[in-house]
Amino acid sequence: MRPAQVVRPSAAELERAWQRHDPVEIERLGARLGAVRLCALVERGSPDAQRAALAALELVDGTLVLLPRLVAVADRDQPDAIAELTLGAVRRIAERVARGELDVEDLPPDVPRGVAKALATLAAHEARPLPLRVEALSALAALASFAPGVPAQIAPFTNDRAPEIRRAAADALPAGSETPRLVKILTDDGVAIVAAAAAASLCRDIVPPGSEKKSDRAALARLAALPPAARTRLRALVLDETLLQADRVDIIPCLRPGAQRTEDLKDDEAILRGLGKGPDGALKRRARAYGGR
Repeated sequence: MRPAQVVRPSAAELERAWQRHDPVEIERLGARLGAVRLCALVERGSPDAQRAALAALELVDGTLVLLPRLVAVADRDQPDAIAELTLGAVRRIAERVARGELDVEDLPPDVPRGVAKALATLAAHEARPLPLRVEALSALAALASFAPGVPAQIAPFTNDRAPEIRRAAADALPAGSETPRLVKILTDDGVAIVAAAAAASLCRDIVPPGSEKKSDRAALARLAALPPAARTRLRALVLDETLLQADRVDIIPCLRPGAQRTEDLKDDEAILRGLGKGPDGALKRRARAYGGR
């Protein structure tokens, strides 16, 4: 009796599921095809096959070891849209590690190191489109949970000529180890969106009043030690109506009581109260959550 053959789905079936925006079917078909075959589709398939395979790769297991091949696809001469999608998939696969969805215990350490180096090289390539370089930096930042030295690779981009790159770098730096660099960007960079990204990174770990744990004290102390110029820039940015509201919302935690010197509390509270009495919206809700009542 002949053994039953395993019939794998076709690339066309996966494409149809992708065209229907059916994530359950994409994951099912992707798991049956396997990560290696999906990667081959990204490398050699039609644009639609590439898009479908990338969507599946974000959902299946066995993808971390394939990251070097995906970065190579993004780096080669091909439509920028596919390259950006590929880097987006690399980022989302890496983010699964931080969420505990993918295990890196058996991953050779040279894999994340090599991927990080390749992403940094791609992000530094000034001839490539800015959106592609920004996506490469975002993917690099996502490797930080399992690739040592990532902040050091991101840091040079805070001096890039393009504000978009400086902003992406500031957004990717962790506040703890990179506070001095972020403070320098906040106070010295003349482009508001870049300074706002640095401020958002500094404010990211700050919890609302009344919900502090012992582990939150270091972040509050770090903010309380900001130099006066940095505190002044924080206030100016949170009130800057030319910025996106999302950027201003991200800075509000830095003004909460307990995140400043005693002599700065009155001015910060006044800003929070003003925003807390403003029009309904994200700014008002955030300000009230952080003490602006």
